[in-house]
Amino acid sequence: MKRIFYPFISLFFSATLICGISSKAQTFTILNPVSAPPGGPGGQANTNDFPAFTAIQGIETGIRFKVTQLGTINAIRFYKGTLNTGTHIGNIWDPAFSTVTPRATVTFTGETASGWQQMSFGTPFTAVPGVVYVASVFSPTGTYAFEDGSGAINPSFDITNPPFIILAGDGAGGTDIGNGTWLYTASSAYPTNPFGSGYSSTNYFVDVVFAPTFPLPVVLSEFRATPSNSDVLLSWKTQSEFNSRGFEIQRSNNSADWYPVNFVNGAGESTTTRNYSYTDKGLAPGLYYYRLRQTDYDGKNTFSSIVTAIIGGKGTVSLFPNYPNPFSATSTIRYDLPRTQKVRLSLVDMMGREVKVLADNMSEAGSHLVTIDAATLQRQLYLVRLQTDDGTVLTQRILVE
Repeated sequence: MKRIFYPFISLFFSATLICGISSKAQTFTILNPVSAPPGGPGGQANTNDFPAFTAIQGIETGIRFKVTQLGTINAIRFYKGTLNTGTHIGNIWDPAFSTVTPRATVTFTGETASGWQQMSFGTPFTAVPGVVYVASVFSPTGTYAFEDGSGAINPSFDITNPPFIILAGDGAGGTDIGNGTWLYTASSAYPTNPFGSGYSSTNYFVDVVFAPTFPLPVVLSEFRATPSNSDVLLSWKTQSEFNSRGFEIQRSNNSADWYPVNFVNGAGESTTTRNYSYTDKGLAPGLYYYRLRQTDYDGKNTFSSIVTAIIGGKGTVSLFPNYPNPFSATSTIRYDLPRTQKVRLSLVDMMGREVKVLADNMSEAGSHLVTIDAATLQRQLYLVRLQTDDGTVLTQRILVE
């Protein structure tokens, strides 16, 4: 057997914005429930490794994942091609608990000749955050549906993300067993990838139905950052919103230090798909990290996953005028760097005395924002001074009212 999950779906999704609305139970699937079935670029509804790779005709194929909030796995689903006949068994495994006995198991009945098949567990399985689970389906004929991740990404294998963390392999036959886990076996058993991993970074069409125990107010199904020249287009979708005030867009140059760039109002309450976007314009060359801080009307906040964008080019050391100016509360000033270097950004009075240090550290290439707080400053004219380790010194005048 030769299939694992493609590297596109990586641990990069490990910080997802999760969701749910009101008191009505809401469920989630790993794969997009409305996406097309296998058969597109790289996708196959039927394949069988027997007898080319093994004399064992049965196979167990699955997907590795974590959940990001407490809930129950109520059902298991898989895509079935017309050649995938026989009695199928669905399992939920907890490898840390046991690789011998599934935590939940069910035999599929009432299957159609092809298409998605779904079967509920008699007793829903409680899944807890942080634990690696495997959902798998046994096929007695060795037939399974897959997508070859080495080619074009097939839209049929569409990941919905929340509230899951999808565990990806390295796609190169390394020690990480990857996501698309499998086992040649004559009877249902934990899929352990006994023949290695990395072949074509393959995805299997095995899925679960998950219901969070404590749903959160916004279902964020997509968040993307798309660079274009010196701009980055940020776009996201919500499937539903409840008590949603809006989204603060935050940017970082190092994925550790974050600052706000804009706020986009939410829908308040919505049960339909809503599309949002914002363009972060005029950025210096560099790598940028973005996340959303979703805020409720009651003041609660939830962070989205982190996405990245790269602006190409060389750039120069620049210091821009602060905004607003004059100001009496806070103001923001921007500086750009063409490379990572030591920076000292300070506030000096008109006598040349350093009044306040705003930044004194190694700063990454790109555009940086720093907030100036007037609470401890006297009402007068100041200079913001930028010094870099290459000898550059730049200043901008600011007025505190």
